[in-house]
Amino acid sequence: MNTELIRHLRSITNLSQADLAKRVGVHQTLISKIEAGVIELQPHTEQKILSVFGTEGISGQDIALLHSVFESRKMKTVKKDWSVVR
Repeated sequence: MNTELIRHLRSITNLSQADLAKRVGVHQTLISKIEAGVIELQPHTEQKILSVFGTEGISGQDIALLHSVFESRKMKTVKKDWSVVR
């Protein structure tokens, strides 16, 4: 799960970083650092985050679809940047 996806899912569910952190059982600064890419999202924390979004009505399938959209968008950006370099 990438940082942009976490921020987007928080936005969809109207959860602040503090709200998400409380429900995951971590401090808000950890969520902030994960979203900023300062620290790597650990698997057990990721599972807890996914669980929170699940209770908010976002299924694993929904998350997988959004993840593929974000990854596809990144690839288009990379291809676009690469064409400028050439």
